[in-house]
Amino acid sequence: MNETILTRADEKILDDVLANFAKLAKIPRSSKHEAQVGKFLQDFFVKRGLEVVRDKFNNVIAEIPASAGKEKFPLTILQAHTDMVCVARDGVDFNPLKDPIKLIRDEKFLSADGTSLGADDGIGVAEILYLVDNRDAFEHGRIRAIFTVDEEQGMSGAKGADEKFFSDANFMINCDSEKFGEIVTGCAGAVHATFSREVHYVRPDTKLYTNMAITVSGLRGGHSGEEISCGRINALKVAVQIMRQISKHGKIRLSSLNGGKAFNAIPNRADFVISTDVPVDDVEKICADIEHSLKKIYAATDSEIKIETQVIPRPEKVLHAKDCEYLMNLVTLIHSGVYLMSSENSSEVLASANLGIVSMDDNSVTLKILARSNADEFIIEFTDTFEQAAKLCLFDWEFSTPTPAWHPNANGKLLKLAEKIFTEQNGHAPEVKTIHAGLETSFFAKKNPALDIISIGTTNENIHTPNERLHLDTVAPHVKFIVGMLQKIAE
Repeated sequence: MNETILTRADEKILDDVLANFAKLAKIPRSSKHEAQVGKFLQDFFVKRGLEVVRDKFNNVIAEIPASAGKEKFPLTILQAHTDMVCVARDGVDFNPLKDPIKLIRDEKFLSADGTSLGADDGIGVAEILYLVDNRDAFEHGRIRAIFTVDEEQGMSGAKGADEKFFSDANFMINCDSEKFGEIVTGCAGAVHATFSREVHYVRPDTKLYTNMAITVSGLRGGHSGEEISCGRINALKVAVQIMRQISKHGKIRLSSLNGGKAFNAIPNRADFVISTDVPVDDVEKICADIEHSLKKIYAATDSEIKIETQVIPRPEKVLHAKDCEYLMNLVTLIHSGVYLMSSENSSEVLASANLGIVSMDDNSVTLKILARSNADEFIIEFTDTFEQAAKLCLFDWEFSTPTPAWHPNANGKLLKLAEKIFTEQNGHAPEVKTIHAGLETSFFAKKNPALDIISIGTTNENIHTPNERLHLDTVAPHVKFIVGMLQKIAE
């Protein structure tokens, strides 16, 4: 959105919405830990004398009566999710289960101090609360506000929500998209894959005289759906690339490898400890050469990559050679990045996968991958491929219940109405698109195939990272866009 000068009315909308968001930011609400924010929302509606339900999942569903004389007009659902991806910048002390998000606001942006912001999807929640408090300022039919949980990790809230809350509705406006001016009409399906293997440790051979801690950092990371096509580096893949290169010059044993913080975030850091019989100077040169090469190849996306080495005392234990080999093989075999572009639109990703997490402890190693596709058939292909890779590397595997893709409804009335309202309000037409991220709309469409759905949102940059920020000049226009649609539905 072009830079705009906010009117006094727009500033009032922005301030009120951000006041709601500030309350949410004080409540820890990482995925699968939404009881506190569910209670907050339930109390919000109770205090306003509105009918509200908090189900066993901590989804909150509230009924907002129609304006006088508009009771017979179609029921519209306004929907957002309450959880957020909690990540912190390196060196920032942050406990996502206890600590609030510290907000930073300037003239153009809202961001967080050292952590992800949670505008995905806290700003959608805050806007719906604003609309509820200002419902008497515009005419509307019946509105149902639905706030779901666990969107970021498993969509269990959307899966488990009672069908009755969707079966009697005509329209749904999902407030979880990331760019104002876009109307999303379709999204990717997904499957979570978890690989695990029991590992065995041994004391490192004294002949492995080089012992080093190596860190891959400085990467941009990002959302594994919306930003997977940006060609950003996966830190975990780089870590194994370094180990592979060292192994060409001698023996290598791995003591630890950890990186990534979420299924759906491209890992921007990896830390690992090795013992090897390759001299220190040679290891440092290998790391420097790989860093130089990657900076050259990824100059436009990850030019700040750093590969840092530190000589350390010999670790007490390293993985057995076979365990190390199988782990490196699996990381190498698992595809991470764009898998296939759309044949209908060469700029749209059709299928992708993201190696999001590798973690090790005293007993096991675990890998977590999120595969996406806008065609359900590729999800089946991914799970088949992953299973074969796991078998080859002697890993156990587990797949989540796949999330279906949400397919565009070319004849949707709500889309035509939204395009008209947006153009009237903003002087230009919106962009209508499908996205390669997952949205809960996939499950809502299954619960009521006749439900007419679109997804819209404010402009949010670098979601799922500590660089996340909200474009403030998109908040008031987005609120007015929703109001315009609700008014039109009630005519």
